[in-house]
Amino acid sequence: MANAVLLVLSMTIGLFFVLMGLIKLTPVFSEDVYREMRKVFIRSAKVFPLVAQTGWKPNPHIFRRVVGTTEVVCGILLAIVPGPIKEIANVILFGMMCGAVYIHFALKDGIEKMTPALVFGLLLGCRFIVHLQVKAREARQAREAEAQVETKKEQ
Repeated sequence: MANAVLLVLSMTIGLFFVLMGLIKLTPVFSEDVYREMRKVFIRSAKVFPLVAQTGWKPNPHIFRRVVGTTEVVCGILLAIVPGPIKEIANVILFGMMCGAVYIHFALKDGIEKMTPALVFGLLLGCRFIVHLQVKAREARQAREAEAQVETKKEQ
């Protein structure tokens, strides 16, 4: 059951990030949304999280392209690719959602602008927790099976 939940969460979240990344990269879905996304990144670059420490501000258009490309790539990895690469994509996307919440907070955008990043950050966190639970259960079952084999050998 947990594996099914993990699969559905991975595919749903992954496809969402592919869609959102494509919206940041191209006007293929909506010219208005694409233009709005460009404006958001122009504002976001001003409060980039590491500006105070490094003094470096990213070019807003490159920042948008990097975020969009990362979302598309990690979304595909999360939706399709099995194994530890999927967990790396999960952690990268979770970090990006934390950054998005920070940026909206720094811009004083309000909770309505933060909500998508909060919700998908929580979903990514839940997905990772379910993954850890599945791994722990599989390890426990493997130990129990090994103990049963040892018990049968002793008899």
